[in-house]
Amino acid sequence: MGRRIAEFDWATTSLGPMEHWPRSFQSTVATILGSRYPMVLMWGKELLQFYNDAYIGLIGGKHPEALGASIRVTHEEVWDKISVMLAEVMTTGIPNWIPSYQLALVRSGYLEEAYFSLSCSAVDDDNGEIGGLLCVCSEVTEQVVNTRRTGLLRELVAAGETPSPGETCEHIARVLADHALDIPFAALYLPSSDGRTLELCGSANLPRGPAFPQCVALDDPHPVVPFARCMAGEIVTLDDLDRHVAHRGGVFSEPVTRALVMPIASRDPAAPVGVMVAAVNPARALDDGYGTFYELLVARVSSLVRNALAFEVERKRAEALAEIDRVKTAFFSNISHEFRTPLTLILGPIEDALADPARCLTDDGLETVHRSALRLLRLVNTLLDFSRVEAGRLNARFEPTDLPTVTAGLAGSFRSLVESAGLRLIVECPPLDAQVYVDRAHWEKIVLNLVSNAFKFTFEGEIAVALRAHQGVVELSVRDTGTGIPEDDLPRVFERFYRVEGARGRSFEGTGIGLALVQELVKQHGGSVRLESAPGRGSTFVVAIPQGRDHLPADRVVAPGTVMPSGDASTAYLLEAAHWDGGSASSGVSSGGAAASEVVALDDATARAPRAAVRAPGARIVVADDNADMREYLIKLLSPGWLVEAVGDGEAALAAVQRRLPDLVLADVMMPRMDGVALLRALRADVRTRTLPVILLSARAGEDAVLSGLETGADDYLIKPFSSRELVTRIATHLEMARIRRAATDAANQLAEARAAHLVEVERKNKELEGFSYAVSHELRAPLRSIDGFSEILLEDHNDSLAPKGQAHLRRVRAAARRMGELIDDLLKLSRIERADLRRGTLDLSGIGVRIGESLRRSNPERPVHLVVEQGLVADADTGLMTILLENLLGNAWKFTLNTELPRIELGAIASDGQRTFFVRDNGVGFDPHYAGRLFTPFHRLHSENDFPGTGIGLATVRRIVERHGGRVWAEGKPHGGAAIYWTLSQPLPGGGA
Repeated sequence: MGRRIAEFDWATTSLGPMEHWPRSFQSTVATILGSRYPMVLMWGKELLQFYNDAYIGLIGGKHPEALGASIRVTHEEVWDKISVMLAEVMTTGIPNWIPSYQLALVRSGYLEEAYFSLSCSAVDDDNGEIGGLLCVCSEVTEQVVNTRRTGLLRELVAAGETPSPGETCEHIARVLADHALDIPFAALYLPSSDGRTLELCGSANLPRGPAFPQCVALDDPHPVVPFARCMAGEIVTLDDLDRHVAHRGGVFSEPVTRALVMPIASRDPAAPVGVMVAAVNPARALDDGYGTFYELLVARVSSLVRNALAFEVERKRAEALAEIDRVKTAFFSNISHEFRTPLTLILGPIEDALADPARCLTDDGLETVHRSALRLLRLVNTLLDFSRVEAGRLNARFEPTDLPTVTAGLAGSFRSLVESAGLRLIVECPPLDAQVYVDRAHWEKIVLNLVSNAFKFTFEGEIAVALRAHQGVVELSVRDTGTGIPEDDLPRVFERFYRVEGARGRSFEGTGIGLALVQELVKQHGGSVRLESAPGRGSTFVVAIPQGRDHLPADRVVAPGTVMPSGDASTAYLLEAAHWDGGSASSGVSSGGAAASEVVALDDATARAPRAAVRAPGARIVVADDNADMREYLIKLLSPGWLVEAVGDGEAALAAVQRRLPDLVLADVMMPRMDGVALLRALRADVRTRTLPVILLSARAGEDAVLSGLETGADDYLIKPFSSRELVTRIATHLEMARIRRAATDAANQLAEARAAHLVEVERKNKELEGFSYAVSHELRAPLRSIDGFSEILLEDHNDSLAPKGQAHLRRVRAAARRMGELIDDLLKLSRIERADLRRGTLDLSGIGVRIGESLRRSNPERPVHLVVEQGLVADADTGLMTILLENLLGNAWKFTLNTELPRIELGAIASDGQRTFFVRDNGVGFDPHYAGRLFTPFHRLHSENDFPGTGIGLATVRRIVERHGGRVWAEGKPHGGAAIYWTLSQPLPGGGA
């Protein structure tokens, strides 16, 4: 630069030849040329530039044209920004220092974001006047930008991890969106579940348009972003991006022209887990530093996404284990119920027979035991079949079968049962042309399960069974006009142990594996089963199996007649279905002492009166159970001592209770429409039945089941199978306890009525007193306002005609009137506190204290009181009353620190005896501790009115507020040593009462 300055033709400038330059100027030029720190000297009104070699790197492409040129021209793009700073130094001569000064420079062919630390000082000429400026420069762009980028990486590190990859990408995008200077926009893509497409899972300031679609196929080359190359592990730089995307970024809002497409790396570098697109700041070059930043960024993003993917895998594994556990729990719950109900009906009659001298089972008891044993046998066989299917050990044997004849016979066995329920049964099984190979026993289970299932959920209309062949496939369809299945439940109908929650059926009975077994048996035949259903419109199950034998294992195909007939498989299904409810609740009523009982069907809306006419004296019991045999058994067991009404589900039981209040309810837990627990909750929610004794019967065994049943609010809980003597004894005990409770309740009601009458009278008198107090306050306020108003008029309008003594008297009258008004207001406030409803809630005492302090400062601007409020003071209290309390305590403290040199007030809390104690403390005049007990009585004052004005009611109000919150209040202090008021608050009672 020394050589360039020496060779420059300065005669063409306003400075003229070098020999004519001021000596001070020449000396300064020599100084900057001898320095290795970047310096520029601006001289004269034109501010012509002279700089050293170190400064060349700061102006880049502007060198060497900047030498001898005005800085106004050289740095035209930033002149508006720096001119004020230079003019101030030239005018005042006061040097300045500006760290990290942002400038927009065009020194590398683009508008560049740059930062400099500048120190400008004036340079005098030979006459001692300011001739120019010397600016010492230091570029700190890298430090500023790196600090910014490091902050972004730190935020990602501190962000932690989220449960799913999608949420992780969204969180990363939110962090990137706050750093648009370095990353104008970004997009995060992860593979779909099938791995064929990439889906946009997170974006930050992403421009809309086809360049960045929501979903992109990997086998379809994208015209802008090379997703496939990136998923192969390649980092791609996109240039001329502004041709496809209209987006501006950086500190100068320039068009974004470049972006990086980077793989989100997995532990295998050749198999990325996604793609990250990140735009480049148009005001910064994509140099090594910028590239390193992107490497660190995508590494952190990769780590977060990988961890989220690992977490999701572990979560799915845990969910799978939980699902297995849920299925297992459902299985044991269902099968326990299904086994225990018939066991109860077997053991109960047998125990009764053993207790009878004849020691024999006859009539209904014998039939009940037989039906229950058959049901147990069917349940056991179903479980064994299903377990063989699950274990792959179900050895089906397929033989050519006259499928239409077999199917029509199985479906037709339900005709009498279906028609007795008021339904139509349609069977269409025409002859088939081709042979069909099936396992006869398995086909029977398929047909019987589907038809009995249709009957269970159909209450009106028809059930249609059809068999047809077309295109080499035989289709069995079982269609009904029943309750149907909600759309959300359709995919799960064939799951093991799954039941449609809240489905209306003839019975709650069932293991939950019937349809799952059907599906598995159909698969054994190389077929499939599908379902079409809609709520209220019925369901259609379609079983499709191929004709012929080519699709079957050759070693399992046998000749006709090889497999022995399975017998009449429909018997167990028909016996069970015959004892379902018939579509509605059913009722049985017995007269006390009668040996027989009668079960009659009830309409869905209301129950028809039973035909048993005689009602013997005794308590009335409503029994609810969906198993008809169980209802008959309970009626027979309980009718010798009580009047029993039996119904088939919770809804019917609730209707029976509402028609006529019984003395006790005995209900099974698992029932259709409304189960026993829902029935119990409905009874407990009604005031009339809240105390009605309820005993629950359940097949769930174990201590946990009993405790769970009692926690629902049941008076007792019996596990099936139960002893008949135990049940009768428990019912008798609860009926006697209920009688005692009713007697005690009647006595308590009489006492409550007397107390209520007394409270009404007290309330009436209180209202009269309150009305009187308001009336008196109104009557007192009116003359007080007149006294105050006319006194003010006299002082303002007739002040000159009044002697000084008369003026003083009028001022005393006004002061007395104002004091009387304050006293009336305080008394009314205390009266309202006594009667106001206490509405407790969580409130911020610190915030209330700060607001009151600010109000006191505005009212007393001349008093610099230092108020210290502890943060985080929270209390369960009434907001309005606590505000009044703090207004009184802080106002008192403010008043009694009047003559203190450095007044200080504190609001805080301490822990004392395991309880939080709040306090307001000041360093004011204090008080004699002997009088501490009197502070909280109305109208008691320890200081004269002239010294500290007041009504003497404030602390009495504080005491009443604290007492209403169940706490206590006390004071500590000493003369001229400050005072402290402490108070506690009790925990709120349930329901928010005090």
